[in-house]
Amino acid sequence: MSKLINNNDFKEDNSHNQKAYEFINKHLPSTYVDLTINRIVEKGQSAPTKSLIRNVKNRTILRNDILLALVEVANENKLAIERINLLIS
Repeated sequence: MSKLINNNDFKEDNSHNQKAYEFINKHLPSTYVDLTINRIVEKGQSAPTKSLIRNVKNRTILRNDILLALVEVANENKLAIERINLLIS
């Protein structure tokens, strides 16, 4: 396993990052890694490694492009759950 370099410049006082992490902690599905890779590749960017995505989710590394993709996956999951609940009720 590789040694992780902690980003000492990571500031948790950024309210948008804090809100993003609260949102993904609440709504991100357990199969988020492959979904996030697909989302990033759809945008025309190169695919990040799975460990990089996990490190961004765990706040070890700050990458706004990956954080945005995580929020998009979490939002998609939230909407799917709401639609399922609407259909079964």
